[in-house]
Amino acid sequence: MKYMNFKNVVIFILSLTTVWIVVVFFCYKGYLTNIEVGQIQLDDRPYFTTQDSVVFDTGADFSFIPSNNIGFPIFLFLSLVYDGDGNNKILPMYFTQYFEVNDKVKIKNFTYISGFKNNRFKAIIGMNVLSKLNILFLSTQNTLDIKSFDFKPQIPSSAIILQYKDRIRPKVTLRLDNVVIDDILIDTGFDGDLAIDDHYIEKLKSNHSCDSMISTFLTLFDTHTVKNITFSELHINERLYKNIHVVQLKKRRLLGSKFLKRFDKVFWDSKNLTVYMWNENDEY
Repeated sequence: MKYMNFKNVVIFILSLTTVWIVVVFFCYKGYLTNIEVGQIQLDDRPYFTTQDSVVFDTGADFSFIPSNNIGFPIFLFLSLVYDGDGNNKILPMYFTQYFEVNDKVKIKNFTYISGFKNNRFKAIIGMNVLSKLNILFLSTQNTLDIKSFDFKPQIPSSAIILQYKDRIRPKVTLRLDNVVIDDILIDTGFDGDLAIDDHYIEKLKSNHSCDSMISTFLTLFDTHTVKNITFSELHINERLYKNIHVVQLKKRRLLGSKFLKRFDKVFWDSKNLTVYMWNENDEY
């Protein structure tokens, strides 16, 4: 009898453990995540930030919320987290059923990382959420329109088209003049045009006049100084652009929000892993 009781306890514990693993897996993979459609007003900062300091960051794999004052967070597990500069911390990952942006758009059932201090933002909404919706940025209104997977606007044939393969890490290939550079992450949390390593910057400088200055580069856990080079003009995918700001980084290659905001409209088509950029006067 005692043996049977012990066996039943073991089975019960294993059953609970199995259920918990399945629940954690579904939460982590975002199978339960959804976000209401609606329009979000952005503030005047160069990257994609709402008026209540929520950053829509395609350069972040996961979402980050420094504080747990967002309802009823459920602890999932501890995770090793790296920022863009290679710094790492072990931080708790949580699941929440509800988070509101600008008192209008509600994100439901998603995982996020917490347990750190940051006064620069209320939250970072990363690709674990953003990859599940389509977004239309309207430069003239400075808004993000949150759309469903089925939405697609009328796009002119002259639109810039960037395609990526990894749903969570949207990396593309760009041609800068005659230099082809792979693995450039489209990062709406980065406020410059481009960030590339010094090897490619030296190639570009040999053909262009440019100015250099030291500026501040922010990562999730740290701040450091970097060299910022301004090219008076630069061909990107065979189109000429003026006053391109390029940050010299060793570990990351980025296409930032400053470049995206050069266009009147940007449509992020997560369903088809494609980003379209165009201006109002482009031909349809």
